[in-house]
Amino acid sequence: MPKISIVVPVYNVQKYIGQCLESLVNQTFKDIEIIIVDDGSPDESYKIYEEYANKDSRIKIIKKVNAGVSEARNTGIENAAGDFIIFVDSDDWMELNGCEVLYNEYLKSKADLVLSDAYTVTNGKKHQNRVFNEAFVTEDKDFIKQYEMACIGYGYNPRPAVKWNISGLGSPWNKLYNRKIIMENGLRFDPYVKGIYDDNLFALHYLAKIKKISYVPVPVYDYRIVSQSLTQSYKANTLEISSRIFEKIKEFIDEEGDWESFSKPFHNYVIRRFSAELGVYYFSSNSNKSLGDTFAELKKMMNQEPYKSAIAAVDTSRLLKAHSVTCKIARTNSPFLMWLMFKSRRIVKKFM
Repeated sequence: MPKISIVVPVYNVQKYIGQCLESLVNQTFKDIEIIIVDDGSPDESYKIYEEYANKDSRIKIIKKVNAGVSEARNTGIENAAGDFIIFVDSDDWMELNGCEVLYNEYLKSKADLVLSDAYTVTNGKKHQNRVFNEAFVTEDKDFIKQYEMACIGYGYNPRPAVKWNISGLGSPWNKLYNRKIIMENGLRFDPYVKGIYDDNLFALHYLAKIKKISYVPVPVYDYRIVSQSLTQSYKANTLEISSRIFEKIKEFIDEEGDWESFSKPFHNYVIRRFSAELGVYYFSSNSNKSLGDTFAELKKMMNQEPYKSAIAAVDTSRLLKAHSVTCKIARTNSPFLMWLMFKSRRIVKKFM
């Protein structure tokens, strides 16, 4: 049996999948299996991964009907044979020593979760994102709880290397997971949230089941950032997805039985999500709603839970500056001022 199973969901990535697989088959740590889960991809990604599979017996191919990234990762989990699992997105890639770094750290620490850093890659330029400020191994229950809080609200990282960093905290791709813990506790990615925040939910439930964490500040992963247009496409299901995520976070908090502690990062996340909704829902340039209808809908939402409580109670000092400004203007309960703020930001970005 392989030591590590690498789960790679594939959907519409023929432009990138070759670089991803090249990085995996050439890992310095060889005792791996690579599980490719083709999630009904309509492009010609299959030609590329089948070519690699013909050359490397460690590659296992599973084809399924499209059901989203959560179900694809779950299929990978259910077919994994390794002692450990690593998740890799097929438009990203791993550093060639990535598996070796993570596994060697496990051998030293025997931690239930080993995590490391990642590079964000924009137009070929790499930037190392430090998750925490220093290497550590801990069994501190309070720290693990604070880590859970940070997976919900980015301002609650207990040992941030960079203030309010969110990269790498709840993501699945810079971590070595213990497959036995996953299987014994029935942990899976939740398709209910439609591929948004499912990684953080998985991390939350995994953290709740473990006793020991190890962090090594070495980049093991390359996370590709594709430049986006200033125009933000209208996403009609944005509010529904937000509602589903809030529901699942509340379920987790109920399981933990500590609303007093977790309400603060929850409010933090609600404001973060609300800020995103302004761009892809309320004030998207592709929306066909009138401004009057938009203002009425926005005002109604700001006065509904969980937005109402989050706007009123969030600790703005733990928010990114842009989110803090959004929250402070939301406290005026004026959709018009929200619109002015958003328009001014768009103008500034246009000329930057």
